[in-house]
Amino acid sequence: MENTMQLSPLEQFQKEVEKRQAELNDLRLDGVTKIENLKNEITNVKKNKQLDAETKGKLVEQSKKELLEAKQVRDERKEDVKAKVNEFIAYIKTTTDGFINTKKEDNKTKIAELKAKFNEDLASENERYKKALEELNANKDENYSNKLKDLRVEHRQLSGDLKVNYADKVDKLKDELHQLYLMRFNAIEAANNKRLPIVDDAHQKAENYLYGFSWRKFLLNNGLYLAIIAMLIVAIIMYAAQRGGFLLSWTTIVLILNQTAPKVFLALGVAGLIVLAGTDLSIGRLVGLSAVLTGMMVTTTGETSVEFFGVSPSFVGMPLGLRVVFGFLLSIVACVVITSIAGFFSAKFKMHPFISTLATQLFTFGMLAGITGNSFTGSPDSGVVQAVSGVMGSSGISVMVIYAIIGIAAVWFIWNKTTFGKNMFAVGGNPEAATVSGISVFWVTMFVFILAGVLYGIGGSIYGIYTGNVRAQTGQGMETDAIAACVVGGVSFTGGVGKVRGVVIGALLFQMITVILPYLGITDTNYQLAIKGVIVLAAVALDCAKYLKKK
Repeated sequence: MENTMQLSPLEQFQKEVEKRQAELNDLRLDGVTKIENLKNEITNVKKNKQLDAETKGKLVEQSKKELLEAKQVRDERKEDVKAKVNEFIAYIKTTTDGFINTKKEDNKTKIAELKAKFNEDLASENERYKKALEELNANKDENYSNKLKDLRVEHRQLSGDLKVNYADKVDKLKDELHQLYLMRFNAIEAANNKRLPIVDDAHQKAENYLYGFSWRKFLLNNGLYLAIIAMLIVAIIMYAAQRGGFLLSWTTIVLILNQTAPKVFLALGVAGLIVLAGTDLSIGRLVGLSAVLTGMMVTTTGETSVEFFGVSPSFVGMPLGLRVVFGFLLSIVACVVITSIAGFFSAKFKMHPFISTLATQLFTFGMLAGITGNSFTGSPDSGVVQAVSGVMGSSGISVMVIYAIIGIAAVWFIWNKTTFGKNMFAVGGNPEAATVSGISVFWVTMFVFILAGVLYGIGGSIYGIYTGNVRAQTGQGMETDAIAACVVGGVSFTGGVGKVRGVVIGALLFQMITVILPYLGITDTNYQLAIKGVIVLAAVALDCAKYLKKK
């Protein structure tokens, strides 16, 4: 009792938490805890290759019997455990609320004192500098310039030290408060069998966000989004004033979704290259290539008007379904071949993708336009148009949106759930360290280019069918929108940073800008391109600023 009286309230709380947690652990030992241990044991036995089938069977059977007994104990003690957990969590919350509220008030007082002291010290330093400057100006000599420079450097240094010292002390107070929150959530998590209740989990996330929040960081990370939102708000107001309606109607939203769908494939393809700190200038020409190859296969009659060396190929003898499949496969293979060439030169000779893809861009368009004479393919079959880019029911949403969602899910899985995806980010972040870790930078780079080719082939084929009568010129400049979607979506040109959801959001935002600019009175496509260029420059500038700050 004497020792308890000597403890601080916080130490008493920690002792009580340890005591109650030990009681809960004892109550769970032969039930919940044993069930978890037995399940792990059964899994380990099944995976153990050193045991024969008969031994595994006996061990698993024995564990299952013990499991049934443990479940019975768990059920018998369920209400008792639940009551103790609820009582324990209520005690944790009530007690920590007191600590946290007291600390908050204490921090307010101390921060106010620190700020007053900082302002006083800063004013004193400014006064010292002012007097020293007056004295220096009154006694000028041949070393005046050097002395003035030294004085200014000293003043900046001392002022900076005061600011850093003040910020460090404030951060320390915030850290102490945050530690109380961490103690609270850790205790609740342990009491609730290593799981935070939904409300407390949300509270913890909010606290962690507020703890690490700063306006400078927020504006750096979201400045471009805020500018786009501001542009959207202005467009909504102007549209309402001019036409008396709401700009973001269902029709407008559907239009944005439908026009974004094929472009998402292109953005996802180049995103992988940007993660590797590269880019791709050949996207638009590969769209033209895949659109022409697919378009000539799916014409209404099987006859195409596009000419290869003056001859128009005929596919009349092939069933339409087979022509569609063959057209997509041909486009994907062609795009993969082109991107693989660029990838090889980048991976093997350390050539920057800017150069390798510029070369493949020129080669692809030059050969395609030369061989076909830049002739049109002819209109695709109406059934194919309906199946690939048709509208679903009365919603107005194109089936392309479904294909885009499937593509997004596939790329998300590759990026986040495969070894290749992890290696891609490792190579993009630090290729030297990745090499030391045993990752083949060459093959990771090649596979990223190959994946990009697959996505370009699919996106270009869908876009070609959606557009209709296409030629080699189709897709010109589409690399701009694809790359811009990535940088607006947070894929860093410095490498190793990027998320699929960011790419998708970037693609939607960039398409939204294209749709809303006319409502801002900017109908000239030349000015629209100029604005897009400014947005891309701003996005990359913010990305570089974050990189420099991190360094």
